[in-house]
Amino acid sequence: MRTVHIRTPVRSTAYLVALCVFVGGAVRAQQSCSVTLGLRIPTAPHIFSVQQERTLGDVEAELVESNYRVIHDEQLAAHLNAVAGRVLSQFPRDQAPVRVILIDTPEAASFSTGPERIYITRKMVALLRNDDELAGLLGHELGHILTHENAVIVSQLFHEILGVNAVSDRKDISDKLEQMLESIDRNSKLSSKAAQIIWRQEGIHQNEADRVALYASAVAGFSPQAYAELFARSAGTNEDSGGVLTDFFGATNSNLRRLREIKKNLRQLPRSCQEILPASSAEFLTWQAAVTSDRDLARR
Repeated sequence: MRTVHIRTPVRSTAYLVALCVFVGGAVRAQQSCSVTLGLRIPTAPHIFSVQQERTLGDVEAELVESNYRVIHDEQLAAHLNAVAGRVLSQFPRDQAPVRVILIDTPEAASFSTGPERIYITRKMVALLRNDDELAGLLGHELGHILTHENAVIVSQLFHEILGVNAVSDRKDISDKLEQMLESIDRNSKLSSKAAQIIWRQEGIHQNEADRVALYASAVAGFSPQAYAELFARSAGTNEDSGGVLTDFFGATNSNLRRLREIKKNLRQLPRSCQEILPASSAEFLTWQAAVTSDRDLARR
């Protein structure tokens, strides 16, 4: 769960399936890119078991979906999950199925809650230029999921804000999360401490998530250059104060440093991966238009 969503409790689709390879692949042959992706940052300790981590994600999802409108459209969701399915197929087989969920918020953003959900806002879809950028965006969020970042952050928040070092069932997790959020809302010092914990952890993992985005999207047949272009557009919106994508991409003052690291990792990919070019297909443009055509979105 990203910083803004922790501090303020804000925020049907199908499971990702590797067999959904028609998106993008229907209009261009999947190019060969062979590279092994290994995480460079070991997962930090946290207090959640595998099942408890999933339960935490379920509880957080309820907060998100009670505050923002979920777009229940199977056709729109199918395109998202088809692209994500190709990217997810490059990850370890023990990775839990992940759902990509389209929501309405005032922001252009994407984020994950727990190990099984990625949310992407319609305004973020409006900013994308092709499926290659979408694949990189989803790969970035999957990178955060692989390192269990959400469980690590919530563990540290429970410890620092509540003095809690263990959880039990769903009710216990839900009660503690609510208690923590209420404490942060009431106390500006605790709010500042929570923000520091979250930014520190995200800072540790952002570069690795960027690298995962490049590698996983490339091996899935998408252009890794597209992710670099998406980031460069966001970083160049306003170098001093950030732009519409800074909620997703992290602290504005680190954008240029991150962009240099992204380009460095891009150059380290095999040439066959680097040579995959972004392509804006008719399928993508039709899907994007359908996602962004709602009158309520146009008025915001």
